[in-house]
Amino acid sequence: MTVKNIIDQIELLYGRQSHAYITQLINDALLDIASKKQHYTKEERVDLTSGKRWYDLPSNCVDIVRVEILDTNSRYNMIPKLADAHKILKSDADDAGTGDVS
Repeated sequence: MTVKNIIDQIELLYGRQSHAYITQLINDALLDIASKKQHYTKEERVDLTSGKRWYDLPSNCVDIVRVEILDTNSRYNMIPKLADAHKILKSDADDAGTGDVS
């Protein structure tokens, strides 16, 4: 949809309006959408599989804020190694998921 289409629809519904005013309204709406989209978060839950170490991320994932695991007491515990990126060990980056880093 182009600005011209939006202006035409607004003028059809509300009569002739200043193009500068309509453009200002469109810009304000775009800024509002961008501010809401920037802070949009989504919670994903994945069931753990025995023996599986690496899990695929959803394709729409942009940033990971926190990773938690549900323990046997029905409490969520944060994974500390993933909370601080500088604490991730280089020897912990094997691709097979077997724990063998050789």
